[in-house]
Amino acid sequence: MSAEFRIHFENKNWLITNIDEVKMMITSLRTFVDAKSDGEYWLLGLESKDQAKHWGYDVRLFIEPESIFLEISSHPKSIEDDLMGLFSSIRERVSILILDEDGELSNW
Repeated sequence: MSAEFRIHFENKNWLITNIDEVKMMITSLRTFVDAKSDGEYWLLGLESKDQAKHWGYDVRLFIEPESIFLEISSHPKSIEDDLMGLFSSIRERVSILILDEDGELSNW
């Protein structure tokens, strides 16, 4: 069972204006493994690399017009570190809220 989160931006236009920068942030993560043509990005924990033949990702990020949707299937330490780094980098540029699937503020 996966956990789902959504990153909401205080400035609704920030993501649209800075989409290339966000894509670069994601693709520069140590755990980044693939980008799909529809704005879907896959992360695979460094601890999971040996198991890659069994599954292709631990996290999928979907860039949408005003938010980023995250589906977390597994979160080994390398994934947690990369996600915290990504969220910190974004927070340096814009105020965000990360909400869980129930719309509750998450601890991320």
